[in-house]
Amino acid sequence: MKLLVLPPHRDVTLVPDVPEGWHLVDAARDFCLRVSTDASVAEAADARERGPVTAQSMRELLLLRAAQALMQREDATGHTGLRALGAVLTALSGPPSGVRLRLDDIELENGTTERSQDVLRVVSQPAPYSEDLARAAERFASAERVRLWLDRDLQLPAAAWLARACPLEVPLEVAGPFAVAHRKVLARMPMFQRAEFVEASTPLRWRVAPLPGGPDLEPLYWIPEALELTVIPPPTPLAPGELMLDGVDPVDLGAVTTRKVLGSCTAEELRTLTGGAPWGGHVGLESVLHAEVLLESGCRVAVVGFCSISGGTVLEPTSGYRLDTARLLQGARRLRDAGVRLVAEWWVGAPGVDEAELEETLAAPPLFEHVAGVRPFHWGLERPDLDRQFRRSWIQPKSPPADRDLARSRPFDAPNTLSGSRLSEVMESLSQRLLRRAPLNPGRVAAACLRGPSAPLPVSQEAAPQEVPTARGPIRLDADCALVQLPATLDGTPRPAWYAANLRTGAVLAMDARLAPGLSGLTRPALAADVLGAVPEAQREKLVDTLVAKAVLTRVRG
Repeated sequence: MKLLVLPPHRDVTLVPDVPEGWHLVDAARDFCLRVSTDASVAEAADARERGPVTAQSMRELLLLRAAQALMQREDATGHTGLRALGAVLTALSGPPSGVRLRLDDIELENGTTERSQDVLRVVSQPAPYSEDLARAAERFASAERVRLWLDRDLQLPAAAWLARACPLEVPLEVAGPFAVAHRKVLARMPMFQRAEFVEASTPLRWRVAPLPGGPDLEPLYWIPEALELTVIPPPTPLAPGELMLDGVDPVDLGAVTTRKVLGSCTAEELRTLTGGAPWGGHVGLESVLHAEVLLESGCRVAVVGFCSISGGTVLEPTSGYRLDTARLLQGARRLRDAGVRLVAEWWVGAPGVDEAELEETLAAPPLFEHVAGVRPFHWGLERPDLDRQFRRSWIQPKSPPADRDLARSRPFDAPNTLSGSRLSEVMESLSQRLLRRAPLNPGRVAAACLRGPSAPLPVSQEAAPQEVPTARGPIRLDADCALVQLPATLDGTPRPAWYAANLRTGAVLAMDARLAPGLSGLTRPALAADVLGAVPEAQREKLVDTLVAKAVLTRVRG
């Protein structure tokens, strides 16, 4: 029996089509399913409630109790469930764990996954998924061979543990985009020295799959960002005697391996790849200019990136080209009219984009159906070619630090560009301001892109007025907020305390113990006078306004 093993930590809203002759061991999804059951969350919370009172244990208990409350709500949305899972993962990965988890990310307690020595050190430390790794490794002894699949660096600590646990008599293979891109360094790590790195392996075919208890999702074929897909129209037939200049070579889909990307594809080529099934995933922004081709290919969800919207153009993050805003808007409208969801990720920190241009972008009319969130701009090391528009004389690319032997991007200097010291602060500010307009995705996972808020595209005539909640109308708990009673304060002081925790905004608010019990169960609309009757009427509406502004409560349309 040949085992295809998917180590934690990856996008568990995707499942692969298992190649013929292989058996899947999805330790990543098994881990998330195990720790997110009602019983597991309750057990983890009870253990912290009974254990020593510390600031860390109270923070973890707050996350677990909030997640527990949100997971039990009858009206929980898909995003609420994903946010609850993210809170559980964070709560379970505090010290002494060597890794800190979020829904879509991992951090080493001391170090980075870009440094192999840091990864080697953390392999011997506890991890939230240690139980799931051990269970997967139990199957190795009877395996014909074991293949570890590494899509991203997030999986490296767990993959190193599994490689070390594989018996010497069982052939060990390592495949996947990250493994192939960093083969030279990985092959020097002790647990991978005997492994065969399989470069000629066709990329796994991924499908979106809901987590148990979540909303039903269309099982779309999903195209990862690593395949660098851009959808284009077929080439125009040549006139007799005409020569093709600067043409695009057809994509040989049968030859696409972990070392290659899809690049530019026509609708027909994509249908060959997907077998004609509907699909979603990451595409280059230029694809929106060819909306009809996207529709013809079977696209249902398109995730694009942009760096800025300025001067009638949109800056594309991977090529550096500026695309015409009006043409993109025309394509976006066509996609929306056809029921295709267009999701955008804002790449912040691109060469030549200063804070003034970011402010102009934030003030621009909506172009995309939904801005999922912000992410840092990276100049990928896998792009050694220098023919991109970003590669100009005024941009000075630099080499990564010498000790970062697993670096994935190169630093650079460019005028009118955010400095590294300002990047995190600016990204946080932009995220908070976007959040006031519409909820952001809980993480960079596929399922989060299939559902969520929709922004109205600009129209020529004034839109009809919408019904708005009235100041004295019904209220209820915010969909992503829970009120939790702890046995101690968040700084570890041993006295009972109530907190409101919103897993969407990250806000935590200390609550009055006289009011919190009545609000904690407010999952259905009710009038403020019925819930907060003990508060004098003159102060009641001011209190409600404050709790609405803090995303504890929300007003319900009357």
